[in-house]
Amino acid sequence: MNLDHFGQLVRSRREAVPMLQKELSEGICTRSMISRIENEDYFPHITIVEKLLDRLGMPIIDWLERMSRKDPDQKALGLILEYLQERYEKERDYETIRKWTEQLKGIRFEVKPVYRADLHALRAFVEDVQQNFKEAESEYKQWIDLARELQDIPMLAAGLNRLSFMYINIDPGHASEWIEEAYALVQRHSVPQELAISVQLTMSAYRYGIGEYHTAISLLQAVKSRKRLSPISRFRSHNLLGKSYQAVGKYADAEEEYKQTAAYFAYHPSFELIFNNNIGDLYADMGEYKLAFEHQRRSLEIGEATKQPYFVEIARLRLAKLHNRCREYEEAETICRQIIEHSWNDRNIHMAKLILSETRFALGDESSTGMLLEVVRFFQEQPGTDSIEYLKEAYKLLAKVNMAPEDTEKLFRTQVRIY
Repeated sequence: MNLDHFGQLVRSRREAVPMLQKELSEGICTRSMISRIENEDYFPHITIVEKLLDRLGMPIIDWLERMSRKDPDQKALGLILEYLQERYEKERDYETIRKWTEQLKGIRFEVKPVYRADLHALRAFVEDVQQNFKEAESEYKQWIDLARELQDIPMLAAGLNRLSFMYINIDPGHASEWIEEAYALVQRHSVPQELAISVQLTMSAYRYGIGEYHTAISLLQAVKSRKRLSPISRFRSHNLLGKSYQAVGKYADAEEEYKQTAAYFAYHPSFELIFNNNIGDLYADMGEYKLAFEHQRRSLEIGEATKQPYFVEIARLRLAKLHNRCREYEEAETICRQIIEHSWNDRNIHMAKLILSETRFALGDESSTGMLLEVVRFFQEQPGTDSIEYLKEAYKLLAKVNMAPEDTEKLFRTQVRIY
C-alpha cells in the first residue's frame, strides 16, 4: 500500500461503517474533496488525513503501520514529520507538536534513522518547553548521536545548537562543550546559512550567559552586519544586543536595540511578548516604573492570549517584583500567593516565595524565615547563574533576621561558594 491508495482505504472503511460521503466530510472538508480522495485524484493534508481516519475509527498509528509494510521509504511518516517541523520553524507550536509526538510514541515498526532523529528533535522541544531538562537532554543527545551515525553535519550542528541553547537559559557554563563544537562545525563545513547564523547567535547568547558581555556585543555586531538575515535572525540579534548593552549599563543603546525588534513582531507570536518582557526589565533598571508596568502588563496580556503559561507566570513574577519596588505590597502578595497555590512549575513557585518573603519583611513581618530557608534549599540544588542570584537575594533577607546557629551552619557552605 502507498499514498496513492489512501482513497481506496477511505472508500472501503466508509462503506463498511456504512457512511455517506457527506457524513464523512462534515466539519472536515467538502463532499467533493472526499470524492476526489476516493478516486485517487487527490491526497489531502496530513491534518485532514488524521481527522478522516479518526471518524472512520482507525488510529493514525494503525494507518502508519499498515503503510510501512509496503512503503520502505515511510513516506506517510515523512509527511507527518515534515508538517511538525514546519509547525516548529514557523510558530514553535508546542501544543500541536506535543499532541502528535504523544501519538507517535505508539509506533510499532522500525523507523528510519533520519526520521528517528526528527522524532528525538521534536520530543526534545516538548520536554524543553515543559522544563523537563534531563528528559530534553536525553532526547537531544539521541538526536546528536544519530546525526553522527549518519555523518550529517548540518543535522549534527543543529542538534548541538539546540542543546546548547537550552542550557544557556538554565546553566550557561554547562553549554560550553556543545556550543564550541557546533561553532567549529559551521566554521569548517558548508552548512545552510541560516543554521550558521543561528549557531553564531547561540554563541553570542552563551558569551552573554557567562558574563562576557563585550565579547557578546562584538559577535552580535558581526551578525548584524550581514546583508542577508532572516527576520527571525534580525529579531534575535537586536534582542540579544539589547540585553548585552543593558548588562553593561548602556541603557540608551539597549532601548534602541529593543525598539528595533518591533519591525519583526509579525513573524512570530512570541516576539512582541519577548520585547515587552525585556524592555520592561530595562525600564525597571532605569527606575522608569510606570513604563516598566505598562510593558510587563502587555507581556502578560500577550502570554494569556497566545496560551503560553510559562511566559504568563514570568510576567506575573516580574509584576510582583515591580509592586515591591513601588511599595505596593498587597498587589505583590496577591500575585505571589496565586502562583504558589496554582503553578505547575517548582522554580516559579520558589521565585514567588522569595518575592513574597521580601513583601512580608518590608511590612515588618519576619515569620517568612521558614519560607526563605525552603527557597535557599531549593536553589542550592538548581543549576544556573540565576539560581545564584536568587540565593544572594535570600541571604540578604536572612541577614536581617537573628537566625538560630544550626540554621546558619547549614547555609555556610553555599554562602562561601557564592561570595
